Amino acid sequence: MSLARRYLPLAAVIAVQVLIIAVVPSTASKSSNVATASGPVQGYSTGGGSVAGSSGPGALGAATSVGTSAAGAGGTTGALSASSGGGAAGGTSVGTSTGTGGGGSSSSTSQAGDTSHCSGGREFSTSIDYYAPPCTPGPIGAAKYNNGGATYSGVTANSITIVDYVSNYGAEVNTILSAEGLLETYQDAVTVDKAWQNFINSHYVLWGRQLHIITYQGQCQSVPPDYSCLEAEMDSIVSTYHPYAVFWDTTLCSACFAKLASDGVVAFGGLGFSDAFAQANEPYFYSAGESSTHIEEAFANWWCNQMKGPVQFAQDKNPAQDFNGKPRVLGVISTNDPDNENTVKQVLVPDLAKCGVSVNHFYFYSQNINTAAQQVEAGISAMDTPTNPATDVLCLCDPVAPEFLYEGEEQHNYWPENVLADVQGMTYDSTSQNYEPGPNNSASLACPAPATGCEFDDAFGLMATASQQPQNNNAGTRTFKLGGGTNLPITGITAEEIWENYNMLASLIENTGPDLTPARMQAAAPSMGTIGGGSTGQYEVGFAPGDYNWIQDARIAYWDRYLPSSYNGQPGTYVQIEGGRYLPNQYQPMSEPPIPATRPT
Repeated sequence: MSLARRYLPLAAVIAVQVLIIAVVPSTASKSSNVATASGPVQGYSTGGGSVAGSSGPGALGAATSVGTSAAGAGGTTGALSASSGGGAAGGTSVGTSTGTGGGGSSSSTSQAGDTSHCSGGREFSTSIDYYAPPCTPGPIGAAKYNNGGATYSGVTANSITIVDYVSNYGAEVNTILSAEGLLETYQDAVTVDKAWQNFINSHYVLWGRQLHIITYQGQCQSVPPDYSCLEAEMDSIVSTYHPYAVFWDTTLCSACFAKLASDGVVAFGGLGFSDAFAQANEPYFYSAGESSTHIEEAFANWWCNQMKGPVQFAQDKNPAQDFNGKPRVLGVISTNDPDNENTVKQVLVPDLAKCGVSVNHFYFYSQNINTAAQQVEAGISAMDTPTNPATDVLCLCDPVAPEFLYEGEEQHNYWPENVLADVQGMTYDSTSQNYEPGPNNSASLACPAPATGCEFDDAFGLMATASQQPQNNNAGTRTFKLGGGTNLPITGITAEEIWENYNMLASLIENTGPDLTPARMQAAAPSMGTIGGGSTGQYEVGFAPGDYNWIQDARIAYWDRYLPSSYNGQPGTYVQIEGGRYLPNQYQPMSEPPIPATRPT
């Protein structure tokens, strides 16, 4: 990895600051009593321990004018009505707004430059979260601070309003998500939102403001997405609560995030959308995951450099159709969300064509469990064609769809190499364990005939996930407890995924400085630098101009059905190969990935 990529140069930070001042000026005059951060705000230290960026917009934001207001500024006031059922008029406030409007009195110089809350150059110890944001001098908590008051809708002198949209996916999908450890209900969200709100407000410099999370129960059908209802509901949330940002942890409905962006609200939490989508909706879209663009560019680079030889890793369960030794033919399955489908056609296929690989087997599925049986038949037919069938099936899938895909492959006695390029959560250990047999080697949805074997047994490929920490001791569970939470109602991996999004947003807000607007937040984001990646064992996070997906790299791994997971101690985990993690276009040429020819049975 080049030094230019790993370390954000000072010149780039200065350029970002100049851009912020030039493109997003404040309209109010500078005030002599605006608290100014003392000393530079350091960026993340990289895996090598160097500081990525020697000044940042925390100091910049405090030093420049902070009085800008925007149409619709003011945010929500006071407590909002509670409703056990949610709804447009419902939603439960899980924190109390401390007031609205007006500039507070300026803090003392010592408070403005205070770094006593920092630990090792970060806002808090990396033993709590490896991705703790860079140390930012300034006030923690509800201290009075002249931050310019209402700088944008949902932002007042002392609060920043966020809405957490919680969807009910329906009984069938909820059952599968629960088995995979990925289900969060509305009541679960009320509990965890309160704890994470408390943690953020007591550990981040929010420039005299406090985060106020409103938990909202979605009322529209989301599987399959009822687009007209969902988009109208997004409008209703914006007009009712006037939030700065809306969070929805989902792989569904790119149109919903685009609707929020069109309303001038920051939308975050969407998984598996493209760089083109984020850019089309800037400065209002962010994801804590890796973009579909990045993972598909990476997959094409990896495939061209390591997978152009004959099939080596297919299971030989069907002697009449043993793919091993035959030329590889790639088939691609993805959702029919317009953004997902366009990325396959406009990124993956052209990148593979650069090395002479053509793809002629496609299936774009609807996220509709009611038609799963018909879609499985159509999908397998598109892959296992009478002539020149796909020897390799790439599932660019959400966590639920693979259960049906692998069931269909086995029922049709079709045993291709199942390859991965995951950014939507199907390669969490606890999720992938559900693609294997149930207790005591019993049949499961994804493995209906365990005595024969399971389709997922020999899966391998690329994934944004990293090796998982224990389910009761990861960043999500630790911050929940430190925020006053007890009896975590969701699994550790769900807590980790949701917390990553909250940490990302809180870090972006902190990094922006007192004059909080989406445009300033976007322009300032690259100055945080990057952390992780390479041989650190952690994924690399950071924002480059035009890039609003936090995770930047992927690892290569194969699935070991029998090796215990570091997450829950149960059989089934991913074994990383080829050293560390890689950015797109960094995969080294070799005849085949170094996957064991045979694995335990």
